[in-house]
Amino acid sequence: MDLNRKKHSRWATLLLAGMVSLSLSAPASAAEKVQPLSNPSWTSPSLFTDKMDNALAVRATEVHAVPAKKLAYVHTQQDIPNTTGKTENSWYLDTLQAYSTVTGKSQWSYVLHESDGPYTLATQMAYTSYGTVYVYADYSDGTHKLHSIHPSGKANWVKDLPDASSISLLKDGSLLVASKGKVNNQGIIRSTLSRYDNNGKLLNQQAIQGSVLKADGNRIIVAASKLTKNQNGWQAVPNPRIDVYGLALKRLYHYQFPSNVNVYGDGSDSMFVLKNGTVLIRTNIDQVGNKLFAFDPKGKLLWGRQISGGSITQSTGTGYVTYENGNVKLFTVASGKSAASMNLEGDAADYTWVKPTSDGNLMINMDDRTYILYPSNLAVIHVFDTTKLGSPIDYIAHTIYSVNEDTLTKYPLK
Repeated sequence: MDLNRKKHSRWATLLLAGMVSLSLSAPASAAEKVQPLSNPSWTSPSLFTDKMDNALAVRATEVHAVPAKKLAYVHTQQDIPNTTGKTENSWYLDTLQAYSTVTGKSQWSYVLHESDGPYTLATQMAYTSYGTVYVYADYSDGTHKLHSIHPSGKANWVKDLPDASSISLLKDGSLLVASKGKVNNQGIIRSTLSRYDNNGKLLNQQAIQGSVLKADGNRIIVAASKLTKNQNGWQAVPNPRIDVYGLALKRLYHYQFPSNVNVYGDGSDSMFVLKNGTVLIRTNIDQVGNKLFAFDPKGKLLWGRQISGGSITQSTGTGYVTYENGNVKLFTVASGKSAASMNLEGDAADYTWVKPTSDGNLMINMDDRTYILYPSNLAVIHVFDTTKLGSPIDYIAHTIYSVNEDTLTKYPLK
């Protein structure tokens, strides 16, 4: 799953707290009884039956269920000793495994490593609603590959890529491959955008100035400013320029932020593309605090709203929510007044996150419970006990899939 679990306290230290001047209605309280987990529908065999003798550690990093294909995917990783000394990076043996959502039985394993070939240094997964999984991988021999894996476990195709890249699924079902680019001696990053269809056909390609910060829906957000060099290396300028591209890979508009503005592009949930193409970008302004900027589909700046620096933000598809200290608030693009507010019971988790689920709802984790909320009004769908759950987990269609130690377990919710 979009693995964007961010430590709540990390926001508090990274982002300067801003004054929130919103007229709020009285918040509702999510006092629904915490639902204990029922007996599991099934528990899978061990996820690590193919553990290598020299593996230093094993782990599951992602779970993603696709009920339409009756499959639950698990990404597992084994730490492998670096024996060549040609790279300082750790080596991994990455495997995508599939289990039946009906029986829990193993269906297949796809290993991202050929016998006697290079190991992976990093991987990124993109899951489609129809079961195809795209996997980007950096390898220990300096190569980069893109795998398209069929729901049957066979490779649809594998492509060699010239540069380190990131991948994103777009609104029309195409896959964006964005090279990470390199900085020249003038501080300019040059990178390449490439779109592929599900058959691996290149739809279009475009060389750009800058690097991709976020790609989602029908928009691609690019940091386009030159960098400046100091004793710490290349640094972002204080008034960054953002370029926004569409599916044709043509620039639709750009925006030069005011001086002393920092745009967050560190992987935190701080940039969103709404269903209609509206773009939201979170920033921090020196001596002002956090502001969320909104641009309409044509690039017109709609507003800049001050938000609390300690809050977590997340898209609802048509608006956004903020979460802080157990309180979640819902906002629309049209109004800075919260449309709904909810106090969540329970203590904050060490790693608090607010994330969209595969079925279009919101999931918020607390220390001993997790909430599933309707994004349209924050009404509670489920509050379930997580004290006995392992990690990672996925939720879809009133069902939890959780890795507990070395197995995958399915829990239906009533």
